[in-house]
Amino acid sequence: MPEQEKPMIKTDSSSFVLALTILISGLSGVPLTAQQSEDFQPKNVISANVIGLLTNTFNAEFERVISPTSTIGFGGSTASTEWYADMDMGPPPEPPITGTDASGFPIHNWNDPAYMQAMNDWDRLANTLEEARYINFDVFYRFYPGSRRTRTYKAPIGWAFGMKMGLTTVDGAGRGDGTYFGFGFDMNHSWVLGPDDNFYVGLGFGLKRLMGVPKVDDSYGYGGGKRSALEGRLPFGGGDLYPTIRIINVGFVF
Repeated sequence: MPEQEKPMIKTDSSSFVLALTILISGLSGVPLTAQQSEDFQPKNVISANVIGLLTNTFNAEFERVISPTSTIGFGGSTASTEWYADMDMGPPPEPPITGTDASGFPIHNWNDPAYMQAMNDWDRLANTLEEARYINFDVFYRFYPGSRRTRTYKAPIGWAFGMKMGLTTVDGAGRGDGTYFGFGFDMNHSWVLGPDDNFYVGLGFGLKRLMGVPKVDDSYGYGGGKRSALEGRLPFGGGDLYPTIRIINVGFVF
């Protein structure tokens, strides 16, 4: 049977990252209107999810304020999860039969040492855990609508709605291993604290869809069918569509 090829996007990853970095650098220098430039000073935010280190996840990002209501930036994240290997072990071993009872039913020796060892081996292999890890890189744009009532158009403070795209590399997921292009949306809220307004706290939630993830037979589904090869093998479920969470990002504004 021919070996299945791992799905890989055709775009060279290093060239893609370089192009996106150049794009961000160029956009950060876009001139503002005269009215904006009177009371607006561009700012940068660098933050990371330090709490995620306790849960084997991590993300960090750089965000550039380009207007009172918008930012651009890039970030990376990594996380891992454990999943049960898909091993066809067949039915569990049967204990030896030592005879029959009065009704003719077989009597099994459940304490037979050979059976107990075979059962332990079967259970261990049937419940083998594998670890899958993903590494993610995205560029993003966020819109901070502010409030007309309070005139608080001060990105990166308050609610923000964002768009993102980038590359995700998955390793350890078996058939789903590969590098995929993806895009998505997120919603965030952030605060600037401290006597100099330079301590940043942000949190958010979003969804990202990966393109080109292979499908596998869904042996557990009703009526068969197909499912994503990454389903259950990425944090929070995974699959073609999976959630992205900034648990609590902290950092600095400069």
